[in-house]
Amino acid sequence: MNPSNVSADDLNDPTIDAETLREIAIARPDLRGLILQHPNCHAELANFIQDTPEGTPPGYSGEQTYGGQPPYGYGAGPYAPYAPQPPVSVSDEKTWGVLMHIGSLFLGFLAPLIVWLIYRDRSQTLDQQGRTALNWQISAVIYAVVSSVLMFILVGFVTLFAVAVLDIVFCIIAAVKAGDREAWRYPLSIPFLRDSIEPRPQGGQYY
Repeated sequence: MNPSNVSADDLNDPTIDAETLREIAIARPDLRGLILQHPNCHAELANFIQDTPEGTPPGYSGEQTYGGQPPYGYGAGPYAPYAPQPPVSVSDEKTWGVLMHIGSLFLGFLAPLIVWLIYRDRSQTLDQQGRTALNWQISAVIYAVVSSVLMFILVGFVTLFAVAVLDIVFCIIAAVKAGDREAWRYPLSIPFLRDSIEPRPQGGQYY
């Protein structure tokens, strides 16, 4: 990107890094107001823009403003770029998937919630399994509350027992599926969290 040829529309690109924004600010003083609104314009860059005269030549490097430190997002130190976490391994994916569903029998929705929040960005399978497990656990709580109310007419004792049995059966089935890295949608669950589970191909696996 040539800083001298940048237009106002080009600054709508959120991927422009801070160093490029600094070069544009030097070459195009008329765009400094838009640069200050860019999401990658950090405090040091804003101070640099405000303290740099508009007549600064394009070759000015601005080392004095940064005090000899590398520009934001470069090198080590507090401004080092964020490194995304690696994907979950196949064995860990199976292990956490099984623990997510079995743990629901003892911890309720807390087990899938914790696993889902930790691994949803690192594993598509665990993300889908967490969504389906949470949908069922929340639904089971609702069914249990309704059953408690229905106890006044005795029907609630039957429905509450049925919910408890279904919870055990569903969690075991889901755990077995998780051992094959398969996300399974619990029957009778209310879809609070949308999933993208598709029918499993014959003889195929999720990767």
